[in-house]
Amino acid sequence: MISNDLVIRELCKKSFYDFLLEFWDVIITEPIQDNWHIKYLCDELEVVGLRVVDRKPKEYDLIINIPPAESKSTICTILFPVWLWIKDPSLRIISGSYSSSLSMEHAAKSRDVIKSDKFRRLFDEFKIRRDSDNKSFYSNDKKGERKAVSTGGAVTGSHAHLLLIDDPINPKQSNSETLLKTANKWISETLPTRKVDAAITPTILIMQRLNESDPTQLFLTEKEKGGKIKHICLPADSTFPIVPQELEAFYGDGLMNPLRKNKEVLNDFKRKLGSVMFAAQMGQQPAPMEGNLI
Repeated sequence: MISNDLVIRELCKKSFYDFLLEFWDVIITEPIQDNWHIKYLCDELEVVGLRVVDRKPKEYDLIINIPPAESKSTICTILFPVWLWIKDPSLRIISGSYSSSLSMEHAAKSRDVIKSDKFRRLFDEFKIRRDSDNKSFYSNDKKGERKAVSTGGAVTGSHAHLLLIDDPINPKQSNSETLLKTANKWISETLPTRKVDAAITPTILIMQRLNESDPTQLFLTEKEKGGKIKHICLPADSTFPIVPQELEAFYGDGLMNPLRKNKEVLNDFKRKLGSVMFAAQMGQQPAPMEGNLI
């Protein structure tokens, strides 16, 4: 007779989305408010991740633009690296965010999942090494590594099979030309030299749009020049451009996630943020649609 644990284990190994549903409560106290975008992002990440696991040449780098408070970090930066390790524990991953504390928090939560009783019961393929176990860097006994850095931080000596960039700038930094240049230079000049194999290692950028010269625009400019980039843009409502456009079919009453951001909530955001920041953070358009007139 097949045990329930064995069934759960196989489901989790086959599907990142099933893995996320199973381990959500390990790090998040509130029950998941499942919405179509969660499975969609899981499936898109899975496509990129499995090519890394199989050491196949990358098809593209991936940009994901989505409003705040839509579980993007939980999906992309906390649970996705853990799922990749149950597929291949030898993977080396570098993850970065606008501050070292945030980047380390993401990595620590990934580690919490790995050390949880549920995970240890279902998966015994690897363990965190005791001599390499801290928030900014840890490794497992199968040669896998996770390094967490801040935007502009040193990554000398590290090489990754996957680069994860989660919110390289925050709203307070978005109007600083110096900080924007630092972020873009780090992403375009430093991180590309930290790949195990440039042909295989993809970069995944997850962020809310904040400025017309932000790292997303850096990637979109590269795409215009022929770079292999896949762009996913999920604004809070369909009055803003959706990429790919066919995803508009999933918007209920023109809303990306009616459970968390209904029209009343969005109107409240617009009053508090102002049209410029609302267009950026909720619409993923750094300039407001009405043109930011004075």
